[in-house]
Amino acid sequence: MGKIKKFGVNFKKLSGGLDPANLRKDRIRLVQEFILSLGFNPDECIQENANDTIRWVLSISEDEELEVLVEGLKKPSETTVYMGVNIATVPVRGATDVLITALEIADGLVGIKVSLVGHFLVLSGSLGLAGTTLKDLEYHYKLITAQQDWFKATMAEELGWETWPEGV
Repeated sequence: MGKIKKFGVNFKKLSGGLDPANLRKDRIRLVQEFILSLGFNPDECIQENANDTIRWVLSISEDEELEVLVEGLKKPSETTVYMGVNIATVPVRGATDVLITALEIADGLVGIKVSLVGHFLVLSGSLGLAGTTLKDLEYHYKLITAQQDWFKATMAEELGWETWPEGV
């Protein structure tokens, strides 16, 4: 065994880094800016404000709502934002046909997915908030809205509907 050499190095405590509380506020502020860019007041649209999640619901039109959900606020590296727009109520009569058709058409969606949430078909997307900008949030929202009309038209065509029925 060789000799162990001792080095006369004094380590000092380095302060700095990311403050989790400030990071949480920055992420919430980013989503609030996105909501403001859509023309809504985030304080009026807030539905839930728990310790680890915040949820806003924006009424886009008479039949459509945009849900914005931020989850994992306690762990900044795992914080995600979910955006979803309800596009149709699944009818009781013919529900199987509507759901099967929606799943078949979903293969043509780019960057988003279709889900059944309660009794609604929802087009949605999610992304991690680490390093995300306002333009990223706007882009993901545009991905949803740009494919919404195509999805509805394709569903109506596949199901043999002449137009998208009211209440669906």
